[in-house]
Amino acid sequence: MKQFANIISYLFIPPVNLLLIFIFMSLKIYDDPELQIKTISLAAILGFAIPIMVFVFFRLKSEIVDNDASIRSERTKPYIIGVALSILGAMLSMLFELHPFIVALWLSYFVCSSILVIVNNYLKISAHAIGIAIPFAVLVFIFGNYGYYFFILVFAISWARVYQKLHTLTQVLAGLSIGIFVTFLILNWSLRLV
Repeated sequence: MKQFANIISYLFIPPVNLLLIFIFMSLKIYDDPELQIKTISLAAILGFAIPIMVFVFFRLKSEIVDNDASIRSERTKPYIIGVALSILGAMLSMLFELHPFIVALWLSYFVCSSILVIVNNYLKISAHAIGIAIPFAVLVFIFGNYGYYFFILVFAISWARVYQKLHTLTQVLAGLSIGIFVTFLILNWSLRLV
């Protein structure tokens, strides 16, 4: 069971979930391959590659002592960089005149990352939970009740984080709540721009 929990935690790190939801959204929204490439490239660079490189950099400098960044204070710098990358993603999406849903998705990551930075000063909450809650909220927003099938993955990731004793149930539920609430709020707001 421990091995299964480890696989889930490492396979579905937040940058992977971010990249997957942007790929999905770009293919769903656009018929134009150029817009798909712009959207996916931004996500691949700003939401996937750079965050992973930042994490590896801090691990190599021993500023993060383990692969789970289990010490709360070690998470602050990568989270702040995530905030900056998310706002840059939103700004570049506007500059490239990408669909308002794409901008809204970047803004959702920006707001959730900002909340994570603030809360991390006082409490440890699950970035994995936020990282899966955002795509879950997007899928429910788009597909309605069919989006709830994705909850199986939300449950698996949440279970893995608690089973590994990296987070409490409360920390995971807090992450899920923030990710879902913020994403629904911002996506509903973006409907006015469509």
